Amino acid sequence: MNLTGRIKPKYNPTPTKREKAYHIWLTNLPCVCGCGGQATVVHHPLQRHPEQRWRRDHEFVTPMTAHCHNKVHAKGSDTLAADAAWLRQRGIAAGML
Repeated sequence: MNLTGRIKPKYNPTPTKREKAYHIWLTNLPCVCGCGGQATVVHHPLQRHPEQRWRRDHEFVTPMTAHCHNKVHAKGSDTLAADAAWLRQRGIAAGML
């Protein structure tokens, strides 16, 4: 527990410098949907996962092309939470998080 008595750190809507660096690292990967395109954005999965700290966790994201990202949001649901958890662990192993 931290000094404020909160169990979890407070949510920050703006990614930290470390989280921004992680996002840039992810955009060097191909789109997670399998289209083969180069990722240009990171997506916060809509599906919850136990490793998430809060709804829009900046460490819990997946690389996507802008086109695929828009398609996911237009559909209203996705199943990318497991991919985000795997990528987060890969980012930790690479020293990005």
